[in-house]
Amino acid sequence: MMGTLADVVAYPEGETARQASVGAFGRMDEVEGLAHRQRVDAPASLKGELAAILGTGLEVSRASSGAFDPTLGEVIALWGFDSEKPHLPEPDDLSDALGRVGYRRLDPAVPGSVSPFGNSPPIWLDLGGVAKGYAVDEAVESLRGRGVSGGIVNAGGDLRTFGSKPGGKPWKIGVQDPDHPQELAGVLTLREAAVATSGDYQRYFEEGGVRYHHILDPATGYPARSGLRGTTVIAPDCALADALATAAFVLGPVKGLKLLEEWDGVEGVLITDGGEILTTSGIGKSIPFEKR
Repeated sequence: MMGTLADVVAYPEGETARQASVGAFGRMDEVEGLAHRQRVDAPASLKGELAAILGTGLEVSRASSGAFDPTLGEVIALWGFDSEKPHLPEPDDLSDALGRVGYRRLDPAVPGSVSPFGNSPPIWLDLGGVAKGYAVDEAVESLRGRGVSGGIVNAGGDLRTFGSKPGGKPWKIGVQDPDHPQELAGVLTLREAAVATSGDYQRYFEEGGVRYHHILDPATGYPARSGLRGTTVIAPDCALADALATAAFVLGPVKGLKLLEEWDGVEGVLITDGGEILTTSGIGKSIPFEKR
C-alpha cells in the first residue's frame, strides 16, 4: 500500500496479534485513501484528518523554508514516478506547474493565505511525504488499542517501534547503504521511536545517461542535488520523521543537520554523496548507533 511494501510485527504472538494486525492494515488503507494526491479548490475541504496530516507538513515547511512542500502535487505528477514509466517532464509544463506551487498559500500563519481562494489557481496536494508516516502512527495506535503490547509497523522504511521484543530486548533498525541498498551503513538500537528514511536509491530512472530520483526540490521542480544520498530521521512520531527526512535531504548536509539539531526530540543520520556518515549530537549517546 502507498506504493510500497507494508508489514506488521506484533507481540505476544497468537490470535489477538493476528486480528490486531488485520485491523492495523485496514487503518493504513483508510489513510491511503484519504491522503491520495488531490486538488484543493477551497479551504472547506481541509478538514479532520486531512487537516491534521497537512498541519504536520506545514510545520516542517515553515521550519525548512519550503524544502518540504505539500503543494508540489502537480509537479510530482509530471514526473510520473507513481506510474510504470517515469519520465522527464517538458520544461514549459514544469515551469507552468511550479507557478502554482507554494506552501504559504495554505499556511494559516500567512495572512490571507487560506481564504479567500477567489480566482487563484487550485492547489494540487501531494501528502506522500508525511501521510505514509501518519499511516504508520495510526497503525501503531490501532495495534495498541487491540491489546498488542509490543511491535513494529514498517511501510517501506517509514517505521515505528513500540513496547519491546519478548524478553525486553530493544529493536535493531538498519540504515541502508545508498551505494549498496541491500547492505547496511549502520544499525540503530531503539526502544519506542519512529524512523523515516529518504534516499535517492529508492525510486529513480535513467535517461540520457542521467539518473533522476523522486525527491524533488520545490525550488526547481527537479530532483534535489544537495550532496546527500540518504537521510534517516528518528522522531517521536512517524509523520514528523517522514517530513523531516525529505526536508533534510533537500537542504543538504549542513542545513539538513541544523534543521534536525534544532528540533526537540529529533535525531538523524545523513549519508553524503561521498559516503560520509554525518549524525546529530544525540546519535551514539542517547541513541546507540553502530557503523558497519
